[in-house]
Amino acid sequence: RGPQKLRLTAVGILDRLGNPASVPVLLAAAADSDADLSQAALAALARLSGNEVDAVLLERLPSSTGKARQVLITLAGQRHIDRAIPVIFTSLQDQDAGVRSAAVQAIGILGSDAQAAHLVGLLQESRSAKEREDVEMALLAIIGRSGVRSVPALLPLAHNNDSAMRIIALRLLASAGGPDALATVKAAVEDKEATVQDEAVRTLSTWPNNWPEDSGVAEPLLTLAKSGSKPSYQVLALRGYLQHVQGNKQLKDDEKVSKVTDVLPLIKRPEEKRLAIAAIGGVPTPGAFELLVTFAAEPAIAEDACSAIVKLAGSNLPGVSKEQRQKALQVAVEKATSGATRKKAGELLKAAQ
Repeated sequence: RGPQKLRLTAVGILDRLGNPASVPVLLAAAADSDADLSQAALAALARLSGNEVDAVLLERLPSSTGKARQVLITLAGQRHIDRAIPVIFTSLQDQDAGVRSAAVQAIGILGSDAQAAHLVGLLQESRSAKEREDVEMALLAIIGRSGVRSVPALLPLAHNNDSAMRIIALRLLASAGGPDALATVKAAVEDKEATVQDEAVRTLSTWPNNWPEDSGVAEPLLTLAKSGSKPSYQVLALRGYLQHVQGNKQLKDDEKVSKVTDVLPLIKRPEEKRLAIAAIGGVPTPGAFELLVTFAAEPAIAEDACSAIVKLAGSNLPGVSKEQRQKALQVAVEKATSGATRKKAGELLKAAQ
């Protein structure tokens, strides 16, 4: 153990010196079987500055094998050496599992939608759960940069005969977004496998609300909330719909209140009622105010509604009369379960008189 400790100390010194001339020594340490020594050397190599360091790594990569190749590929990803992509691609089929894993992770860091189709093919040929997870993570990283441009490469995965692959496709498509991705996930609600149906409903209910076209998720969510084949689907879809209404920046205030009002007959449980309160709690309209007063009459959600009433009553509310404001605040004083909420409601009520 003594010599290994000395080697770790030597790596630490080389790291502090930051001299590119130490690359060969650090590469040898990074390929060592001792995990602590390898990690320390890798970290030092990743921190070394200078184009000459990248040049040395690129020069060594094509002829390297085994752990040395794994180290060089890992460093190419960490140092964002784009010129290494062609060589890294050849390593995706390497016989060494460590090399394959490093190559997949590096492509996730360096790649674009141009590499997505190849990774999808690799995913379908994956040899283990670990490899499948690595490829999925790499695809998610690429999708995070390329978004909807990745969708064409992902669509074949959604039609794979393996239901596990179709489930992965749903997760990837949700990250990519766009109308084609949404249409594919929507269709998967009718998949022949129950597990795929379950994932499709979960995916729709948590659909990202980042782009204008994401508003298209409202229709399938509302349909599922009304007539989903399982009660759990209806609950998930209703939650997703209410969260979508809350986060949809395209909707005007009155439209948000209208949409929540329209689904009131479907909202049975306190959990979903709290989501409805959250969806309208920041909407400064008379309609929202009236709904909150209605919710405040229910003991299970009274505090949530009263807190929202207090928040709205303290802001500018065009169209809300003095009497309406006083009535709502009086309800908050009477129904709130939190002393802080009752106190604030009382102060606002006194100021409004």
